Amino acid sequence: MFVQIKDLCFSYGKENTIQNFNLSINQGQIVSILGESGSGKSTVLRLLCGLETPNRGEISIGGDVMTDDRRFVLPEKRGIGMVFQDYALFPHMTVAENIQFGLKGYGRKAKKQRTDEVLELVNMTTLAKRYPHELSGGQQQRIALARALAPKPSLLLLDEPFSNLDADLQIKIRSELKEIIKQTGTTSIFVTHDREDSKAIADRIITMRDGSAYDWDSICTIKSEFPEEQWTTVQ
Repeated sequence: MFVQIKDLCFSYGKENTIQNFNLSINQGQIVSILGESGSGKSTVLRLLCGLETPNRGEISIGGDVMTDDRRFVLPEKRGIGMVFQDYALFPHMTVAENIQFGLKGYGRKAKKQRTDEVLELVNMTTLAKRYPHELSGGQQQRIALARALAPKPSLLLLDEPFSNLDADLQIKIRSELKEIIKQTGTTSIFVTHDREDSKAIADRIITMRDGSAYDWDSICTIKSEFPEEQWTTVQ
């Protein structure tokens, strides 16, 4: 398994947010964590990328332990790309500068080449010199995705990637996002409260409820409701 999460527990104060969370993901899979607000799904992303420290449990990526009871790898050392809900683009930087910001260790020529590659990937080559306020919501989302993919992360995390888009654009961007991620072969986890997002993009759907996770045997069996008797604990 490329991503392995074992017995993960986390609490804010006395409140248990994540309880004995277990999840295994194959390399190249797109996994959706589906749940209502407060279910703990975004907290799982924060634990994966090192923005929070678990109370207990182990996280490994590509065979390397990121955190357990003895080790904690800093966020910048984990090789993870992140697309935030509000995209988090730097307003004073152009599109190209936003993408190049995360390309540490690249020379000037290599930075430009990689920037051109990811802009072509997201079909935004003509926007390199624009600033975020000059872009539509869908364009901002694709630039945020390009910035996250530019350093060639081993794992891509997306937090509610469609929440700021109107309904028509949301439907259009779904298929584009899946195609882009599949082209790169990047193992990806995205969290959402929207069942249609999960069904349209994910290879596999995890449902979260009260800090615990449940798996579906097949996306094709998903109905409009999630009968509890159909859930199985994630392994």
